[in-house]
Order: sequence, then structure tokens, then C-alpha cells
Amino acid sequence: MTEKTVRVRHGLPGVLALLALALAVVPATGLKAATAAQFRIGSRVVATAEPPVSRPSGKPCVVTVFEHEAFDDRGDGSSMAARPHRFAFASPRGCTGGWSKVVLEADFSVPAGRQFDRTVALWLGGVNLYFGTTIEPKPGVAQHWHVERDLTDYAALFKQAQAGQMILNNWVSPSTNQPIYVDVRLVFYPANKGQPAALAADRLYPLSSDPRGEQTALQQAGDGLSREIAFPRNVERAYLDVIAQSQAHDERWYTCVDKAYLAKTRDYSLESFEACDGGSFRGVEVLVDGKPAGLAPVYPWIFTGGVAPHLWLPTPAIQTTNFIPARVDLTPFAGLFDDGKPHTVAVRVPGTDHFFNVAANLLVYQDPHASQLSGGLTRDTLAAQQPAGPVVRDTLHADGAGRIVGTIDTDLAQSYTIAGRLHTPRGDIDTTVRYTGGFHNHQTFARPGAKRYDETIDQLGTMSLAVERRLDGKRLDGYTVEQRDPLFLASRKTMRTTGQDFTAQVAMKQGHHLETTRTEAGGAAYHALLDERLATRDHADGKTIPDPLDRTRFQHDEAGSERVSFRDSLGSCYRSSIQSRNERLVAASEGTDCPGNANRLDSRSRPDHPWLAPLEPVPVDSK
Repeated sequence: MTEKTVRVRHGLPGVLALLALALAVVPATGLKAATAAQFRIGSRVVATAEPPVSRPSGKPCVVTVFEHEAFDDRGDGSSMAARPHRFAFASPRGCTGGWSKVVLEADFSVPAGRQFDRTVALWLGGVNLYFGTTIEPKPGVAQHWHVERDLTDYAALFKQAQAGQMILNNWVSPSTNQPIYVDVRLVFYPANKGQPAALAADRLYPLSSDPRGEQTALQQAGDGLSREIAFPRNVERAYLDVIAQSQAHDERWYTCVDKAYLAKTRDYSLESFEACDGGSFRGVEVLVDGKPAGLAPVYPWIFTGGVAPHLWLPTPAIQTTNFIPARVDLTPFAGLFDDGKPHTVAVRVPGTDHFFNVAANLLVYQDPHASQLSGGLTRDTLAAQQPAGPVVRDTLHADGAGRIVGTIDTDLAQSYTIAGRLHTPRGDIDTTVRYTGGFHNHQTFARPGAKRYDETIDQLGTMSLAVERRLDGKRLDGYTVEQRDPLFLASRKTMRTTGQDFTAQVAMKQGHHLETTRTEAGGAAYHALLDERLATRDHADGKTIPDPLDRTRFQHDEAGSERVSFRDSLGSCYRSSIQSRNERLVAASEGTDCPGNANRLDSRSRPDHPWLAPLEPVPVDSK
């Protein structure tokens, strides 16, 4: 396996330079021009309405990680043993005085032909920088797409030389004949008088066991990803970023049922008469020293081969190519981390039934004015109050013709309060985290005819988070996060006696709603709201998953739409809407209802971030 040494460039060449300039906070029309470039009416190439990363003005330094790197291993296409492509990273010379923003950019392409969607992850020094999946091509349609991620929180990682690797499990064989090409860059915007260095974590601790980094497969509910860490003695805040990607039997976990219902509902499945058990709930659980320390939802990511592949042309499902991590606030444990003893941080995925890929990065912020702090937990209701598992109810029964019909309802409510106290030279800091999570999955099974199997899945996951810090009893700062992730699937499956096993009309809706409010002791407040909505429908033909997109001559009737909006109190406004028909882009609009009907992103805004903006509390010593 070859190792590449990354190259540093000052500024961006050609198209990239124009894109970076357009995304800077300059005239609002610049952002509109840059994003509208992907919206070519009539195109069958990937199109998404999701917002880009905001950019500062000024000339950045660029480190090229990969340049048209080919992922084309030959062998068994079902193998999970991908060959990592390695690289050596060095901090950009001439841009080492602090950065106002650090952005990952990646461009992917796959020639027209036959290939599955593949999992891809980028790592540096064990830290996960990017995680997503690729797009399936068609015999006459090559695909290319662009992803970005704001890595400013991880800036400390880039201040020294590191070894990294990209893992893209792509295989070339007689049945899957196309390589996937990748270009990756790290873009560093130097801090200056008008754009100060952004607040970033002082230390990063990857939970990966590989020093370069690699995702960990959790095969069942009791499996975990963990690391024992010797912390510095002055930890003030801590957060864990987690990505939990469903695979194999768990890939479409929202369609699964408990094992007791499997035989009764198997014929409703679109998976070539297969179905999955393990129930319809999956979640993230974080543990500290073996005890529950935090919860987070698992987003129902749908890959471009998922459910029915033609649903996702030309618009993939939300976050398909660029997973957004869930962030868990572990600040109440700061006093425990400061005791000079090693502590184990772990991640589990309750409900896992083979399997989940998991990556996790721990971000630690230190007190710059004290070399040693002390403290501990003052309240912990997570372990004591959590339900044993979701509540499942069913009305399955045989109708007058002896056909199984009815419903399966799965519900789960979770809540906890964790508080910790930190003794500092400036006083006691009390941090309280209040979390409430809700999950509902309603499955309906109907038989309107001898050859018809109709199923609907109506699911909603919610999360409410409120965090407050107090200094000697006086409010210091705090924030709230509200998240809603709806999912709807309807299939009308008709059995056939010749040719394929069945045909089905399939419709899906997906959403992601995230809202945050942050306040400081001085009264300053920040508010941001992201809302994403996607709908798509098409026909499915027989075995929808096992073969790439060119293995059917079935007449498809795809229709889809995606709408995304983002606003915040910095004045940012982003709106994008696209529509597709018969796997071609037919309409697009940008900036509607924004000032001047043009998109504008302030360089400090974080529309790509799970909490929409960096958490930058006022330093304690300034109070």
C-alpha cells in the first residue's frame, strides 16, 4: 500500500478559487452563483439543495490530500476488507498563525457503468474527518458530486504532522466494473484583524483503535467502541462527536420488526422476500467508566441503493453523501476527568442487530488560567430513569380471507439530567445537561387484493437538549437544541407470476429540523434554524437491492423534490429548492424569500453543523 505526501498550495486554482471567492461573505449574489452552478436543468447528475460551508473572505492555504485517487481494488465485491489509501499530512506553511476557519472539500466521480454505492471515511491521526456513502452510476450516466465539512472545531489536529488514510470499500469485478475517483483538500483561512482565530478544542481523542483511524463494526447491542484516556488535569468542557452508520441487516432499521412478528410480515418486504428483525428502534448511548453518560438519536440515513435505487436519482436522501455527527455534551464529567486517573469513554448502539459502523471523536477544552481543576458529578438520573426498552404493541390478525393485516407500534421516551461541579480559581462552575428524546414508529400492513401487499411506515424521532452553566450560582451561559427527524415510507407491492417477483409503487419522505438558541450572561443571544424536507416516489421492480442500477429495463416514473432553508441571527439566509422528474432535474430556485432573493451566509454561520453554530462561551475570567 502506497503512502502519499500531501502538497500545500497558497490560494485555490481555477474553479476552486472562484468557488471559494463566491462563498465568502461578500455580495450575496456570489453564493447564489456558486451554488446554482450544480443546478443544470435536464441533468441526470447528482443535485442536492443542502447548504455549503460558509467561508471567510481572504486567500486561504490549501493542502491537497488526494488528487484523482483511484479506488479500484479487484476482488470479491461483497468483501468488507478495503485497502486503506494512506497519506502523510503536514501543517500548511505560511498559514500557521491561527485559522478563522478550516474546511474539508472532497470531489468524487464514477464513470458510467456498473457499481454499487460504497461507504467512505477519511481519517487523520485516528480522528474521523469525514464519513459518507457514494453514488451509484448508470450505464449511460457518469456521476460526480462535491462534499464539504467545517472542521474548525478540530483545528488543533492540524498543527502538527499526522498520518492519515481514506477507506473506500470499492471493488472492481466483472459485475461491478467502475473505479471511484477522489480529490480531497483541506482549506485553511488565516486569522487576521477582521477575522480572529475561531475557538477550537484544545485536544482531540479519537476512540478508534487504529492510530491512523478506522471505523469499528458493532455487531450486536452489547458491543461497544471504547478508549481509556489519561486526561489533562484542567478539562473545562468536553463533547463527543459520534457517527453510527447502519449496515447489512441494520441498513434499513426503520423497516425492521421484533422477531415475533417476522414470519407474519415477511411477505410485505421489498427485500426479495427477506425482512429484518431486532425491532425498529436504534440509538446512540455514551458511557463513561461503564456508566451511561449521554444519549443521541441515530439519523435514518438512506444510501443510493436503499429501498429502491431509482428513488435517489438525481437527488440522494438527506446527508447520504456527508453524514453529520451527533454531538453529546459530556461537560458535567469534566471534574471527574480532572482527577488524574485514566477514564474510559465508550459508545454503544442499542438495538444493533448486525451491524453498525461507528466513529467517535472526543473534543476537550482546557482552562487556560489553571493547570489543575477538581470536581465531580452532582446529579445523574440517566441510569436510574431509562426504560428497559421501547414499548411495542400490535394489532396483527387474519382478515376474512386469512391474510395477515394490522399494525405494529413502537414507542420510546427517554430523559435524563446530569449535572457536574468544577472547582476553579475563579469560583465553582456548575453545568447541567437536560435531555429528552422521543421515538415513534408506526407500521401498517394491508391486503387489498390477493396479489397486493401494502405497507406504510410513519416514524418520528425527536430530541430536546438544554445545557446551562453557572459561576458561583450566577448564570454564565447556556444553549438549547431542538431536533425533529420524520420519515415516511409507503409501498404498494403487487406480486407477478412471470418475470420479476413483484412490482411496487414506492414513496418516501424524509426531514431534518434543527433549531438552537444560545445565550450569554451579558444578555447576548444567538438563534439558528435549519429545515430540510425531501420527498420522492418511483416504481420498484422485483429484487431492488442486489444488483446495480443497470440490471433492469423496467419503466420508472420517478418524481422528487427537496427544500432546504437556513436562517440565523447573524443575518444569514439560505433557501434552495429543487425538483426532479424521470430522474432528471426539472426545476431549481435559490434565495427565494431571502433579502434581495439571494442566499447569503455569514462566515461565522454553521448550517452544516449539528448544533448550527460553534459553542463559544464568554471566558469565565471575563465575568
